[in-house]
Amino acid sequence: MARTQRVFKTTMLVTFVIVLSKVCGFVRDMILANYFGTGIANDAYVSAYSLFYLPVLLFNSCISATLIPLYVQEREQQSLAHSNHFASNTLNLFALAALAISALFYVLARPLVGLIYVGFDAEKAALTVRLVRIMLLSLVFNITSISLASLLNATDKYVAAQLTGFPLNVCVILAATLFSARYGIIAVGWGVFAANILQFLLLIPFMRGWFTYSPVLDFSDKRFHKLVVLAGPAMLSMGVSELNHMIDHALASGLNPGDISAMSYAYRLITFLLGVLMVPLTTVMFSKLSRLAAEKNNKGMLEVLRRCILVIALVALPIVAIAVVMSTDVIKFAYMRGRFGMDSVRVTAGILVCYVVGVPFFGLRDFLSRMFHALQDTKTPFRVSCLVVALNIALNLILRVFMGANGLALATSIAGASGMVTMLILLKKRIGHLGFKAIAPELGKLVLATLACAAACIGMNRLLPEVFGTGRVFLRLAACAGTALIAYALCCGVLRVKAMHAFASDVLRRGR
Repeated sequence: MARTQRVFKTTMLVTFVIVLSKVCGFVRDMILANYFGTGIANDAYVSAYSLFYLPVLLFNSCISATLIPLYVQEREQQSLAHSNHFASNTLNLFALAALAISALFYVLARPLVGLIYVGFDAEKAALTVRLVRIMLLSLVFNITSISLASLLNATDKYVAAQLTGFPLNVCVILAATLFSARYGIIAVGWGVFAANILQFLLLIPFMRGWFTYSPVLDFSDKRFHKLVVLAGPAMLSMGVSELNHMIDHALASGLNPGDISAMSYAYRLITFLLGVLMVPLTTVMFSKLSRLAAEKNNKGMLEVLRRCILVIALVALPIVAIAVVMSTDVIKFAYMRGRFGMDSVRVTAGILVCYVVGVPFFGLRDFLSRMFHALQDTKTPFRVSCLVVALNIALNLILRVFMGANGLALATSIAGASGMVTMLILLKKRIGHLGFKAIAPELGKLVLATLACAAACIGMNRLLPEVFGTGRVFLRLAACAGTALIAYALCCGVLRVKAMHAFASDVLRRGR
């Protein structure tokens, strides 16, 4: 019981830090929308950041999925000194690899931009190349920060690891507000550069007292070899959402000008939801799953899975319903100011609807990937991710013709749902009976409550007149969403949803 309470408190604290970071990120996106809208400059920035983020994504998937289980295993089976020596060698080898890759990408930036963003004209392509080269200068600091954050998570120092989002938000905001008038979007590129260095410096103080760094560079370390073997498949499986998003951008480069920016703004809201609803759960539970896997406690792992499914459904379903109904107002409130006009609102709102329906599937698919990684099985998520990416590309090519940018977003959501279902089937095949019959009635009740939530939201949306201006739009959103959530809560109460009762009881008990 005491351990459960500690996990709950840790999850709540991590959630608070992540929410605060995501709010800062939301403000950052609002400011970028104000200064650059959905024009050529922002298209170039979004595309450059996606290309820069490709090696970051691969390293992040590799490190976060494999370093934590192996570090925990080394610490429990050997000693803290052994685990720190292994971690130091891993840090150094990854930093060296990041340095080599950044140099390679810097040289190949121009042909890569031409290959991926085939619809760009010469001006937009040249601006994209310049931006990506600026960002690449700090890649080694970014990758080292990811390694340090993973080690902090492995030792249950979750809050410190989540602080790395703040430097990016602050630096980009300062770059846009103070320097964009003179240097344009190039200033934002240098803001990303500065943020990556600050992320690394921010984590250093949290390593003191428990981590002893060694300047070792051992290519023959068998533990690192094992990490690399496990990491190869994990690179794609953990980063499939971002990879699909990059594919969407590549295909959108041949559509209307501004579609890439609109997709990016919509997807930022999706990452906000995932960060608030899913990341705290998966971050805290991954270490717990790793311990249960080390103990070969499959029953305990499945209990964690069932509980997480109910929590995800309880929180995510009403938010998705409200976001679908109120998509135009959400985009108005988030971005409609400065150079972001009503035309941009309409395009971005349609894309948001197609992305947001996939939020529960994205979150559960990533959690299932973590379960397999905790079992030191990275091949299964890799195979599923290959299926997801292939399905996404096929659906993109079909839906893009009929729905444009909306089709690209919808294809990502459908592929995400398919990946989640496939992982559940494979997990059942590996572990056996998942025990979902026990939670099926609860899930059915949550679906009914979500329908009531959507109906209430639709009614209020039709009743209230359309408004403009951040304050008025916020009040309209609050009225519609508040009414919908009250209907959801009342319906859950009438249906006696145990998940809501347990969640509320936990919150009230910890709040005393």
